[in-house]
Amino acid sequence: MRDPRQRIALWAIVIGLLLGFFHVPQPLEDLYHLSRDTVRMRPADGQTVLVMIDDKSLSEMGVTDPRRSDDASLVDSLFAAGAKRVVFDRALADASSEAEDAQLAAALDRHRGKVFIGSTPVIASGFGTTSQLLTHPRFREKAEMVSMVGHQRVFGLAWDLPTSSVILGERRKSISALLAGVDEADITYRPDFSIDFDTIPMISYVDVLRGRVSAETFAGRDVVIAPANRTSPDLYQMPTRGLVAGAQIHAVGGQTLKRGLPRDWGWLPAFAVVSVFLLAQARKNNPSRRAPVMVGGLILFAQAALDVMMINTDVLSAIVALAVGSFRLRNHARSTYRGSTGLVRIENFHDSRVASDYDVVALKIRNFSTISACLSPEEVDALLIKAQEMLRASEACTKFAFDKDTFVWKRHKLDEADREDHLRGIHALFRRSISVGTQAPDVATAIGLDPNYSLTLRERTESAMQSAEDAAHHGRLFHIAEVDDSEDRAWRVQFLSELERAIANEEVDVRFQPKVDLGSGAVVGAEALLRWQHPRRGAIEPFQIISYAEEHNRIDIITNFVLDRAMCEGKRALAVNPDFKIAVNVSALDLRDPRFPQTVGSLLAKHAFPPSSLILEITETAPIDSDRLAGIVLVELKRMGLGLSVDDFGTGHASLHYLRQIPSDEVKIDRSFVSNIEHSAEDRALVKTAVEMIHSLGRVAVAEGIENEAVARLLIEMGCDTGQGFLYSKARTMDDLLRSLHERSLAA
Repeated sequence: MRDPRQRIALWAIVIGLLLGFFHVPQPLEDLYHLSRDTVRMRPADGQTVLVMIDDKSLSEMGVTDPRRSDDASLVDSLFAAGAKRVVFDRALADASSEAEDAQLAAALDRHRGKVFIGSTPVIASGFGTTSQLLTHPRFREKAEMVSMVGHQRVFGLAWDLPTSSVILGERRKSISALLAGVDEADITYRPDFSIDFDTIPMISYVDVLRGRVSAETFAGRDVVIAPANRTSPDLYQMPTRGLVAGAQIHAVGGQTLKRGLPRDWGWLPAFAVVSVFLLAQARKNNPSRRAPVMVGGLILFAQAALDVMMINTDVLSAIVALAVGSFRLRNHARSTYRGSTGLVRIENFHDSRVASDYDVVALKIRNFSTISACLSPEEVDALLIKAQEMLRASEACTKFAFDKDTFVWKRHKLDEADREDHLRGIHALFRRSISVGTQAPDVATAIGLDPNYSLTLRERTESAMQSAEDAAHHGRLFHIAEVDDSEDRAWRVQFLSELERAIANEEVDVRFQPKVDLGSGAVVGAEALLRWQHPRRGAIEPFQIISYAEEHNRIDIITNFVLDRAMCEGKRALAVNPDFKIAVNVSALDLRDPRFPQTVGSLLAKHAFPPSSLILEITETAPIDSDRLAGIVLVELKRMGLGLSVDDFGTGHASLHYLRQIPSDEVKIDRSFVSNIEHSAEDRALVKTAVEMIHSLGRVAVAEGIENEAVARLLIEMGCDTGQGFLYSKARTMDDLLRSLHERSLAA
């Protein structure tokens, strides 16, 4: 059985079954029954009077046991007072003197059919059998024997009384059955202890013998004569009731039987109800917290109601099973599902087996943190439930997992040609907002799909979730994982640590691409460019390095390294040409660091590098013109005497307003416009307009991507000031660049 909820329910049922079968909770059942009886205590009916052979009687009579003649006198007195029947809760097993026995035999004969004497059957014990306690044969002829046996349960919390017993091969009524006039045989029952023992009339043997009791006390009533002195073995200690005589138990039993024969349904009915309930709860993803309490309360209420109807039920084995099963099911629900949503927690969705028959899909709610901040926890759960229902409309899936902000599920394989259409369809489900209470938040989604059928479900789940993350990061609707995606992700996870190690081991270098004055052809500076030759992955593209570093907010590692190396190498170029300028790219993230000017100042001081010979190229990929902190940093850099350049003009957020706000000295027109001006009239017009706009602001115009003489001539005609590109040189080492500068210097 794979469903853990069914296993939990069945184990709880087995526990209850074992408890009930072996009667483990019976003492607690008896104590609970006794407490219920105490609550509904009522008086005895007074139809049975107990004549007790107590310490007072024995002391006043000066004997240790009444004489047979005293018993004879007592019997005559009781019938003279109008007693209905007289029962000896004594066996009268031993013979006394002939005269004494004769008097009692005569009294029994006078009242034949109205006097009953107690005896016991053969009683089994753990070590064999005990002897029968039988009425003496001389008295058996005159009075009928009745069974005075009873069984006291553990701790004296309850009793079991028979309606009859086999004595000397004949069925004999018990004392309680005799008192009640019941003829049922072979039935054991529990006497009703809600009858107050203290309200059963009890009179001292000696008081009746001496005539001190009114005849009205016995008229029309049954009388039981029983021992009650301190040395009698027929006294029993009962919790909440104190010391109780055996005759009192028989009297209570008699009154119980007068109402009807008690029935004992045992522990099975309540257990059956709980078993059905637990199996029903096991079918639910999120079992009710209130239902077990209600079922338990209903069982206890029913038990109390059945007490009044003289039906005994035991419920503790069922209650234990209910408590164990409900607690375990709730714990399982909390650890398996998210709240009341029925969504599986991701750790319970994972599986170490290969999931070769399914596609694994992940849907990320990109704005989930914003939605969660605006809604209450209950409303968030309601939104997730509705989102799950929307997904079910197109996904034939019964098990959706959820982790942080992402749904994950398995679905049957999609044809490769249908994948993209299907994922767009899922995205379309969330084009409309989802109403939750009084709010209707819009849900932004990104979807990932993993089709790598040779991987385990755990690996594929992580791949699908990462694919959804990648789609969100790059602003796409969806991303379908490729076979080598996992390797790329592993590379990204350790990218920064490898980069730092490569810098420390001098595996990362800086190359310099010359910048040329287009009018004279002279080299006026160079742009410092990062180069990393990875031992396994080969050359790493600079844009990839910068992208990863910005993603992890660690662009400072690269910027500081390039600045340090550029100033160190640039000092050598300044020795050849004091007007030489070194350009270094900086990120918008650098400009949002208030400590950046201090870092640059420290490096300038370290290398004694003149600030006017350093140009910081601002990568124009993020709008920083309205960023107050970036503006302050730019002003401080400008105050330090550094040159500023707007890089990649035309590809990002630049506008005339942008250029006016950035205190730059030069603007670099992106290569994507420059490289094709020879063949594209549109690109020529755009570049010409850009040059004119840059000049109108008093800035130097720099063109990137010059690869042939025709492009260079066109730029010169447009009035562009400076250029760089493969026409002049690729990025090279400073040694190569210095040789070129030296040669040009000698030629001049």
